[in-house]
Amino acid sequence: MNRRDSILASLAGITAAAVFTSKAEAEESKSANPELEQIRALLKAHDDAMTHHDLKGVMATLSPNAVIVGTGPGEVWSTPEEIKDAYEHFFTGFDKGQQEFDYRFKRGGLGADMGWLMASGEIKGKKAGKELSFPMNISLTAAKAGGKWQIVGMHFSTLTGEAGK
Repeated sequence: MNRRDSILASLAGITAAAVFTSKAEAEESKSANPELEQIRALLKAHDDAMTHHDLKGVMATLSPNAVIVGTGPGEVWSTPEEIKDAYEHFFTGFDKGQQEFDYRFKRGGLGADMGWLMASGEIKGKKAGKELSFPMNISLTAAKAGGKWQIVGMHFSTLTGEAGK
């Protein structure tokens, strides 16, 4: 197994849902910028597809030139093929349909055709019926093209090793 495969394999268990279903409202007032709801909905669509191991659904939330960055060195996926491969590995880290995302903090901003969102919280799920949970930070940048918002960049991080237990 090469370094890249090792990273993907280790991420599968830790970051299974790396990326999630929001329960908490953003700290920022919805009335401050109602259009930001579209970015929150984009993250939720991504999270829902992730939860259901729906690779086509995940890819539909991403722009063709999206880049995903993880926690450690070498955790960069920058082509559709690399991203698909990474998500297929992520899916092995949790049981289909068995994860919840509890974002306790969300903040974002929006321009005419670009937006950003940062979220922090906990992911709970199951693997082989056994419960798991871990903290997660997410940041994403979205762009609007042809009237549709898509994720162009996403970074996720989580504690690993003894500190992450």
